Parts: sequence; structure tokens; C-alpha cells
Amino acid sequence: MTLPIWSQDVMQECRITGRPRTFTLKDAGIWAECVRRREPFVCNRYEEPHPGKKGLPEGHAGLTRFVSIPMMIGERVVAVSVVANKDTDYEEMDVSTLLALTNKVWEIHLLKQTEERVRRLAATVEQAALDVVITDAEGNILYTNPAVTKTTGYTAEELLGRNPRIFKSGKHDQAFYKDLWVTLKAGRTWNGRIHNRAKDGRPILQNATISPIRDEKDEIIGFVATRRDVTKEVEMEEHLAEAQKMEALGTLSGGIAHDFNNILTAIVGFTELCRLSCTEPEQKEYLDAVLKASGRATDLIKQILSFSRMGKEEARPVKPKLIVKEAMKLLRASIPTTIVFRQNIVSDSLVLADPGEIHRIVINLCTNASLAMKESGGVLEVSLEDVTPDASFLAVHPELRKGRCVCFTVKDTGCGMTDEVRARIFEPFFTTRKEGEGSGMGLSVVHGIVRSRGGAVTVASEPGKGSTFQVYLPVEQWTGAEEKIREEIPLPGDERILFVDDEAMVTQFVERSLGHLGYRISAFTSSRQALERFRANPDAFDLLVTDMTMPEMTGDVLAKMLREIRPDIPVIFCTGFSERMTPDKLEAIGNSVLALKPITAGHLSRIIRRLVDAKENPLPNVT
Repeated sequence: MTLPIWSQDVMQECRITGRPRTFTLKDAGIWAECVRRREPFVCNRYEEPHPGKKGLPEGHAGLTRFVSIPMMIGERVVAVSVVANKDTDYEEMDVSTLLALTNKVWEIHLLKQTEERVRRLAATVEQAALDVVITDAEGNILYTNPAVTKTTGYTAEELLGRNPRIFKSGKHDQAFYKDLWVTLKAGRTWNGRIHNRAKDGRPILQNATISPIRDEKDEIIGFVATRRDVTKEVEMEEHLAEAQKMEALGTLSGGIAHDFNNILTAIVGFTELCRLSCTEPEQKEYLDAVLKASGRATDLIKQILSFSRMGKEEARPVKPKLIVKEAMKLLRASIPTTIVFRQNIVSDSLVLADPGEIHRIVINLCTNASLAMKESGGVLEVSLEDVTPDASFLAVHPELRKGRCVCFTVKDTGCGMTDEVRARIFEPFFTTRKEGEGSGMGLSVVHGIVRSRGGAVTVASEPGKGSTFQVYLPVEQWTGAEEKIREEIPLPGDERILFVDDEAMVTQFVERSLGHLGYRISAFTSSRQALERFRANPDAFDLLVTDMTMPEMTGDVLAKMLREIRPDIPVIFCTGFSERMTPDKLEAIGNSVLALKPITAGHLSRIIRRLVDAKENPLPNVT
């Protein structure tokens, strides 16, 4: 080895003077040339007489000769080791010895750094929120972090040496796993969502990333998987998507119901008018058949409105226990004897609902359960008990009011449902039954009723393992009385009525039918024309009857403008449904009532009489 030796010129340039010690690479002293050359540097002639040289400070030794050894990372010098002031000149043997020693020291230093990085990495993996699973090239588990135990329930000892198939849920086919392994064996990273199962059988849905681990020869020696539990997250996403879908369907159903109610009002009204003037028994029979069919259509509209949360039936505190027991007696007589009934009806709590709503929930759910066991029989379990949903349940079902609930459960051992069917069961008119066995409205009606009462519905089902439906309704504290309106025959009167509806058939029916009862009707299909007529003579009318949904001006806006002219005029709002008009708004308006379509002459005349005579007979806001 040829040792680099500084010349006199170089030494002269680098000699320490009395100037401040500011160095560049050129004159930075004993390490500069070593850094520049990236190799050991020897100087055996450093200290020589120099004119004007100042003495060294006390305690400092003069520099006579030195060796500089660079410490490298790749091509970069990161440190310099310097040995100086040997009694004799430094030779090649000295440099070789110092170089070996320096390399060893540097190796130890790098090893300690690596150990520290490994320690920090291990601590990070151990404390990571994500599941981390490391396997060998054959897929046998070598390591799992504590997060895996928290997620799955398996300890690290239970998993060591096992195959990840231990987490298998059975929800993936062979093609899924084949694609996964083809990707990994090709040396690529696999990303996807995996259905796993915990030690206790609980399903776990995880987003997973699996990457190959390579050695210094670039050969695959194992795999590392990171997994994140997204079970609750996906449940919330699905719940939100379902809520948005049902909201859209509800809006559509409500719009259809609105138009259908107008048509039914005209059909029922004109049929009643024909029947009044009809003398032929056979023709009366035909007209009765039309009214009967119209009644069935009215019931269907009520179901659609219940689904869409727009059918605001009169709600009052009721005890589901009594209704469920009564419904079960009726069901027992109609359900095949091959189905075993088990009941646990224990809750005595009250909920805010219409009794008919509770009855429909029980009948629909139990009928569906019995049909699922129609072929082979089974067990139908019905329970009613008080529960208090926890925070995790409320997070997935934010529509459910916090606090104690009545939980109605219907469990069967029937055929069960696939995930695809389960995702659609609450859609109106969706059914898996054969033609003639049902319309597909049952579960959608249940869903609509429960949502309208601030409750929640859950379903769990697997093919061949039956289904479990649970209905949660908030417990209601109530000490008040309840009031119900009786059906009455048409009531005559002589009031002057301003009637407004954008459907000409409806205005014609009301004009003629109420006219037969003695009322004086001024009917308009335009809300603006009605307003102008009222402005011309406000005292010419005793009552306003208006549709809520009209193109030029909605009924509530029309009523407000009339009240600005004459504050005391009573108002009846007629509608198939209304999101704009609520009981609170009616109470704020005062001297008004909401009548739900389809409406008959008898029903409308009864409302008119009780509204006009409100001092003697107070009328509920909605009828």
C-alpha cells in the first residue's frame, strides 16, 4: 500500500496559525484530505518551525504526525478516526492495524444501531392496533402480535405453527384462495377483504394486505399480513346505504300514494253519489262491490304509507304484551301443527304506537317464519322482553332512541336466507314466495312502522340455519288518557266552504256530495284563484278546506295568506300524506285539522261539523 504523504506546501497551508479556526475542505486540518480521498491518510511531517508561531495554550500538546481513517456508509464518509503523535513515523503496518480496528469499532456501532432499530420495530409491531401475522413460505404461522389475540380470541401460543386456515369462515370459495396464493407466489402483494371467524365463532370482516418477505438472494422466505377489523364499520355503511335506499323508496311510495289517494277519493265519492240515487238492487250490488274494492285499495295505500313513514296513524301508549298474546292465539289456529310454538312474553312496558301497528308487526313476522318452515316443520320462538341496547348497538342503529326498549323477537328454524336476499327483504313488493302467496309488502310495512316509532329492526339469517328478527321499540312513560273518534254517518250543514284541490275530479265530488248535505261549496282547482276570491269577500266563507300539495301554492301557504286577511277562519288540510304539516305545526296554526285521504263525504262532513263546533266537541289535530 502506498501511503499518501503531505508535501511541504500542503503542510504549510494546513498549519494552524493564530487566525480563528475556521476550516474548509481544503484547509480543514487533519481530517480534510482523508474525507476528500475517501481512504486512509498519513502525515508524518506536520509540525515544523514557523515564523510568528504562537505557543500552545497550557495543557495542549503539539501535533507532530497523524493517521486519518474514514468510516464509510456506501460511498459516503460519515466519521473520521484519527491517531496522532507516534514517536516514529507511521508505516503501512500501522495503517493496516488501525484500519482493521476502526472497521471493527464501526461494525459494532452499526450492529448496535441495527439492534436498536429492531427493538423499536418490534415494540411498534407489538403495540400496533392492526393485526400482524408472519408466516413461513408454506403459510405456517411464525408470529402474531397482541392485536391478533384481541381480535380473534386466539393466543399467540395457540396460533404458533398453525395455518391461517384456522380463521377460515367458510364464506369464501376455493377460487378466492387460489387467486390469493397465485398473487403471493408470484411475488406480488395481495390486498382485499377477508371474512374470518373468531375463536368463539363470531364473524370478523377484515381489510388485509399480505406481502412476500425476501432474503438477501431475493427469494421468498415468508409472508407478512396486516389486517384491520372493519366489521362494525361495514355494518354502519350497510345500514346507512339501506337507510338511504329505503328513504328513496319511501319518497317514491309516498308520491304514488298521494296520487292514488286523489284517484280513490274520486272513485269512492262518485260511487257513493251513484249509490244514493240508485234504486235497482243489482246496480247497488255492483256499486257496493266497487266500494269494497276501493276499501282494499285504501288498506294497500295505508301499508305503503306505513312503509314510507308517512302514514301517521294515531299513536298512543300501548302494552305490546296484550296485543302479542292475542295475535298468537289467532296465529296458533292457522299455523300447521308441524311447527312447535315457544313463547316467552314477559315485558309489561308501554310503547308509543297504534295497536294495529303492533298487531301487523306480529302477524307479518310470524307468518313469514311459519312459511319458512312450511315444508319440513320446525320451531317458532317468540319472545317479548325489556332490554337496554349498548353503545355499539346504538352506533350501528342511530335511529333508535337511547334507553330502555321493548324487544320483540321472532326466531325460526326454517330455510334461512342468503346475504343477497337478506339485503332486499325490506323493499316493498320484493318477495321470494310463489305467485299468489303474498305481495311482498309485509316486511316493508314492519320496517316502516318501526322506523316511524323511533325503533330499529335487525335480522340474522344463514341458509339452512333459520332466521331471527328482532324489533326494538323505545319504552314510553305515560300517565295520560286517550281519545278515539267514532265513525258516524254524513252530517248535514249550511256552512259556506271554500274548497281547493288541484284535482278536478276531487273538487267535483266534494262540490256535489257536500252540496247534497246542504253545504254551500265554492270549489277551485287553483289556489291563486281561491285566494283572489277570498280577498274579494272574506266574510263570504265560514271554512277553508284545502289540499296540502298543489303546484301554484301549497295548502299551508294558502291558509297563512287567508289568515292574514281573516285570522279566525277555520282550516281543514286534506292530504294523502304530508311531511310539511305535523301535529306541532297544526297546533301552532290553531283552529285547524289534518284529514288524511282518501276521504268520504261522511268523513269530511263529520270533521267539518266538529271543527265548526269545536267549543263543544274538541277535535284531535289529525283524523
